[in-house]
Order: sequence, then structure tokens, then C-alpha cells
Amino acid sequence: MKNILIYGASGHSKMIVDIFHKKKDYNISGYIDCFKSINEKIYGYAVLGNLSHLTDIILKHNIEGIIIGIGDNYTRQQAYLNISKIAPDLPFISAVHPTATIASDVEISRGTVVMAHAVVNADAKVGEFCILNTKSSLGHDSIMEDFSSLASGVITGGNVHIGYCSAICLRACLAQNISIGNYTVIGAASLVLKPVGDFKLAFGIPINRVKERAKDSKYLG
Repeated sequence: MKNILIYGASGHSKMIVDIFHKKKDYNISGYIDCFKSINEKIYGYAVLGNLSHLTDIILKHNIEGIIIGIGDNYTRQQAYLNISKIAPDLPFISAVHPTATIASDVEISRGTVVMAHAVVNADAKVGEFCILNTKSSLGHDSIMEDFSSLASGVITGGNVHIGYCSAICLRACLAQNISIGNYTVIGAASLVLKPVGDFKLAFGIPINRVKERAKDSKYLG
């Protein structure tokens, strides 16, 4: 089995570790994390260093792949850029939980994580470095652009378009044919019946409040 690293020793990373334990397709060598101490143990694996140590860690542990264990879309995007500068030849891998249901014509791109009981329906397109969290569902003919995410329990109808680096938070529901812009966040439990543009924070049942947000604004859900 190939030796891999997980970037970010977080709760999201623990879920990725569980996927690899169940599938047994990679050997986890440890974590890269810029905010935790070297040798600190997280969910059974040690923090091997931070980004400044990445080149040495790759050589020492014969690393052949890496996955980013960060739930925040913008932070995950920045991590990808930083890793790519330091180790441009290191492949990014994906993780798909064995209980996920993926239509036969759907390909899961590099860096993307699909959690337990998530569903991706026929002719949907899932970009790179996306997250489909526990029991989320992406409707037929829908598109998730790179670095976008569906939180746990999200449901989308068919022909939905979710923009670059956008996040659909816990248990939100998107009707069919809805378009969500880039760097937009849909609040938890919201009902989306109309399109939402770029750089928005939108929430309500149905959506009744829309605010502006920056691409690096933090969000929950």
C-alpha cells in the first residue's frame, strides 16, 4: 500500500482516517499540521511536522500521496496552493466511504472526500477538492465546482449548480434547477427556492436574508 499524509489534524481528518481504515487502500504515515506539536497523537497517528518539513517527510517516509483534511473551503484551497508550491509532484488522493452511493457514470476527482451514506446521483459532476458530508445528496445532472461542499444532511434537487468554493450548510435543501454562485454560503436548515449569487451568505426557510461576505469569511455548519 502507498504511504500517505493527511494535511490538517482536525475532526474532519478523523473522519477521513475512518474511511481509510475501512477501505484499507492506503497506509497513513501521519499528519502535517501547522498548529499542533510534532509527535502529538491525533486519532492514533502522530503529527510529523508542518509545511516547512514537508519535503523531508516525503523522503523519510516514502510518501506517495496526500489528502487535505480541512472542512473550510477557502482554507482547503489555500492549503492546496501551499502544498503544490512545496511538492508539485506529490499526488492528491480522494477518499470515498464504502457506504456512499455513487452513480456508475460519476467520477470522483482528486482531493474530494465523500463521507458515509452520501449519495451522488446520475450524470452529476463533482469537482476537485470537494466535500460531500454524511448523508448529503447531490441530485442528478447537478454540478459541484472545485472546493465546494455539502454539509451533513444536505439535499439538492436535480440540475443544481454549486459554485466554486461555496458551502451548503447542515440540512439545507435546494430545489431543482437552482444555481448557487461562487464563494457563497447557504446557512444551516435553509430552504433555497431561488438562485443565489456570488459572495453571499443566505439563510431562511425559505431564504429571506442575504448578506455580502468575503471569500475568506468563516462559517459554521
